[in-house]
Amino acid sequence: MKTLKFLLLLLLISSLSYSQDKTVYITKKGKKYHREYCRTTKNSNTTAISLSKAVSMGYEACKVCRP
Repeated sequence: MKTLKFLLLLLLISSLSYSQDKTVYITKKGKKYHREYCRTTKNSNTTAISLSKAVSMGYEACKVCRP
């Protein structure tokens, strides 16, 4: 049982670190980060940035594309 809990903990930690390295997209004037093909950024110039950097800069997840 302890081994199972340990493995689940390792899996959780590895999935969290992976998600922080994911690339998201921001706009110059927006306050949200998006997936690459989000419909709300269709006619905007976007900049690729890591998820962890976007979060540290105060950006929040888009409610449409849910990155």
